[in-house]
Amino acid sequence: MDEVGIQLRVATPEDVSQIKQGIRFSLANPEGRPQRKRYQDAADRRELMVLVRYDPKDRTERVVGFIEWHSRVDNGVTIRDMGVVGDDPQPGTLRRLLRELLSLLAPPMATVKLREDLALWNSVFEETPGFVLEGREYSRPYWRRIYTWTPENEREAMAASRRAAPARPRQGRRP
Repeated sequence: MDEVGIQLRVATPEDVSQIKQGIRFSLANPEGRPQRKRYQDAADRRELMVLVRYDPKDRTERVVGFIEWHSRVDNGVTIRDMGVVGDDPQPGTLRRLLRELLSLLAPPMATVKLREDLALWNSVFEETPGFVLEGREYSRPYWRRIYTWTPENEREAMAASRRAAPARPRQGRRP
């Protein structure tokens, strides 16, 4: 992360309490209900990363986002939860967390299941190069979409976007 004051790192026990206190809405908790989920287990397995912002005035770090995943035996990754501070999910920050996770872990495949009725959350995965809608499943009381990411899908998506982008006019010298 090259932005001043912003860092992505593996979560610590102190970060877990900040996640529970500061992040109300997440992929696993889109309604913002009181959380029952335990992030401590994921932190202990080193499968929880946080996006932290350093406040130089107070000399403290504040968690502004997180992503939780599970590493499978086949080296694939299952994304379990992610969220950011605020009343509404911020798609740009969520995509950044997602891209950083995929870049750092470089898995052969990543999957996520999310509720079909959550348009904003679905857009995060639809707009991240490499994620492809694989199918749907019914899990009471919601339909869920299954997205899969592979490096090949990402390369194909990037190549397609380059082909679709209009050519930029060359800047000539001014007289």
